[in-house]
Amino acid sequence: MSRSSTRTATGFESATTHVDSDWWQAIAVAGVFFVLAYVVGLFLFVTVFASFLFGAAAGGPPELFVGGFGLLFVFVSLFVLVGVVLSLLLPVALYLDAKAVDEANVGWHPDPTLYAIVGVVGLFAQGLPVQPAVAFYYLYKRRQAVGTP
Repeated sequence: MSRSSTRTATGFESATTHVDSDWWQAIAVAGVFFVLAYVVGLFLFVTVFASFLFGAAAGGPPELFVGGFGLLFVFVSLFVLVGVVLSLLLPVALYLDAKAVDEANVGWHPDPTLYAIVGVVGLFAQGLPVQPAVAFYYLYKRRQAVGTP
């Protein structure tokens, strides 16, 4: 474990501690992806709903929706596949990184099992942003204790 301190322009000390784990990067990717997935999902829902609504109001089928369905299906399928992989990876990454941080003795002792359990609960709490919330909370606490990310 190496620890270095530097004084910043505001006068506060910034500490960086080395923890032998890069799993925090997987946690960050998962958190950002989940937020992006919520935004894209909302956009697609509004777009498809508006296309259907305006197409039906004009007296015909929504051509935009019908014509772009194949491309939309491929895009959504890939998005879902990546989401499933990251959803399954997040509890593992939380456990392994929290264990490494706990063993590094940096003053913060996260419970690896608890973080993994909350990550698994997020798998079953569909529609609720449990996984991005726990990912960003963990990264926030990790930054306070370790200095990275």
